[in-house]
Amino acid sequence: MAKFMLIKISLMAEITDAGALREAALKKFDTADITSDDHPETADWHASEEGQEDRRLIATEDKTALHSFVDMTKVRELLDGVPGAKAAGLSSMMVELEDTTKREARDAWGKHEGIPWLADALESED
Repeated sequence: MAKFMLIKISLMAEITDAGALREAALKKFDTADITSDDHPETADWHASEEGQEDRRLIATEDKTALHSFVDMTKVRELLDGVPGAKAAGLSSMMVELEDTTKREARDAWGKHEGIPWLADALESED
């Protein structure tokens, strides 16, 4: 009988230059080979309403721009080579922390994750 374990890994990113992030995300989006059943050609998908909405979100939201660079398949690689284990499912979630200092963001992150002392623990490592 198989046993399943949920491994949750959190990472906080500091957006140091939103303009550069969004510009790079738009370049990646524009060159991506994206298609769908309704739009089997890349150019058709990019011109579609769905494609244009995705492009608008990348151009206006830091979270969407950053998410366009996150390669979830690399997360699966964490279990490569582990004897008797393999990746069975994958999900991702990005939460925007509306804070201005690293301390405030770490505090919000800890509260979100149910670890209210996280900011103190990470601050002691700095």
